[in-house]
Amino acid sequence: MSVAEYNQWQQLAFCAALCERSFPNYELFCELEELDSKTARKILNKVWEYLRGQLKSLKNLEKQLEAMNDMIPDPEQYEQYGAYPAMDTLLNLQSCLQGILDSSISDAQAIQELTHARLEEVIELQGGERDKDGLWLRQLAFEKELDALLQAQMSHAEQVKQLIPLAQDGGVSQLGICLND
Repeated sequence: MSVAEYNQWQQLAFCAALCERSFPNYELFCELEELDSKTARKILNKVWEYLRGQLKSLKNLEKQLEAMNDMIPDPEQYEQYGAYPAMDTLLNLQSCLQGILDSSISDAQAIQELTHARLEEVIELQGGERDKDGLWLRQLAFEKELDALLQAQMSHAEQVKQLIPLAQDGGVSQLGICLND
């Protein structure tokens, strides 16, 4: 199924999964720049809570959305390439919050395209060919598994229970970044 055909919950879950998968990119950027990644982690956890049906109030999410503008790295202000994937992660997270607060927002396809474009850029920088590159093939396999899970007939809570470890992929991002080494 095309991401554009997903219902609102599936779109949010898809974006949250891509955000979870890219989170090590943001964490590495924060580590290198001596910034705090904990606030963004808490926000992503709130998104998962919402997707499980456990978030009682959206008021705090509105405040978090406002705070996110200051958290998104501007790559022009940093010398390292890592600012771009870090920015992508937080733009995705911001999109998740906006989608929760306004059900008319459906950014899943745009987030998928952004993720693919950044991955293609990294593969190109490494001198690889997209369709033969292990990272690219790994991302496509992840999205296929993600799609199957999002279409499975089970409760949202059960889906989220399976989505999180799938997206965390042992702590390895779609760009191959792993902080657990």
